[in-house]
Amino acid sequence: MDTIEEERADGNPQRRLLSRELNVRIRDVLANLTPRERMVFEMRHYQGMRLRAIGDVLGTSEEAAKNCLFRATQKMRTALGDFV
Repeated sequence: MDTIEEERADGNPQRRLLSRELNVRIRDVLANLTPRERMVFEMRHYQGMRLRAIGDVLGTSEEAAKNCLFRATQKMRTALGDFV
């Protein structure tokens, strides 16, 4: 019987290690964002909220939420540059 290679990330030790490292780095970057940047980033990327709704929740404009998300995303990209 032929063996079938495991496709899941946790089936490959190297991918599992990289996944753990990435998760730690993401948590570190999130911890270093300003509270507002973190809130906007999490509402957008983890909760899937639209920028207008984020602005409404925070009592600000859609444009201000967009600018805050941009700053948070830039910080995230800079910190995770070698992973993405």
